[in-house]
Amino acid sequence: MNTARLLLLALAVSTLSACGGGESSPPAPTPPSPTAPTPGQPPPTPGAYTVTGRILTEDGEPLAGVEVTASHTVTVSYGTAKTDAQGRYNIALPQQLGSWDISASMTLTFGGEDFQVRLAPEIDTPFAGSQGAVRDFVYRAGDAPKGKVFASIGNSDVEIDYSTLEVTFTPDGPNAARSTEAFTVQYPFGFGLPDIPLGQYHVTASHVRGGAREQLLIATRDNPSYVTRALARFLPDSHYGPTLELFWKNP
Repeated sequence: MNTARLLLLALAVSTLSACGGGESSPPAPTPPSPTAPTPGQPPPTPGAYTVTGRILTEDGEPLAGVEVTASHTVTVSYGTAKTDAQGRYNIALPQQLGSWDISASMTLTFGGEDFQVRLAPEIDTPFAGSQGAVRDFVYRAGDAPKGKVFASIGNSDVEIDYSTLEVTFTPDGPNAARSTEAFTVQYPFGFGLPDIPLGQYHVTASHVRGGAREQLLIATRDNPSYVTRALARFLPDSHYGPTLELFWKNP
């Protein structure tokens, strides 16, 4: 009987020894903490049914308040968002099969007149909604909307030498090309001046008469009084598009 007890006790002691003798197990290794994103790394790939991006000028300046629209290429589904102060937008798309197009529209205001400008993304191809996409826009000076300047003689006894007629436009604040620099162009007879960036301008004009350059008096549709330096703005025109109308005469 005592022998049996000793054998059981020995067996129990042997079993405990095989299990580590009751000693505590070593602590599990601590998993490494996630690494913070390195500054300058590109943003993560967008998720499914999401389109993101930025709208900037060619100088890298963000454009806020621009409306961005994602349109399904088959159905009438769409989603919209406006850019924030950093020019960023994010649109959550309906979860449906098919591809999407992206476009943007911003409003430019000059002299109280609003003009809508359509923008196309740098990558202007449809994308699958199930994959998502990044679509960035860049608004360049060459993309600025333009108008046409028309002019007419204020009275019949004025003689204008169109071969020497020069007109200087000084933007009254940034124009559609986001420039405040004055520029001078030669006015061709009878054709008007096309492709002038939309804006509000202080305008002067001169031509050569009797061998000397002479400054002309200018009036506009808004301001009919003749002055040497007129404030003129583009106005919507159903036939010609945005137009700026000048009238001039000799002093």
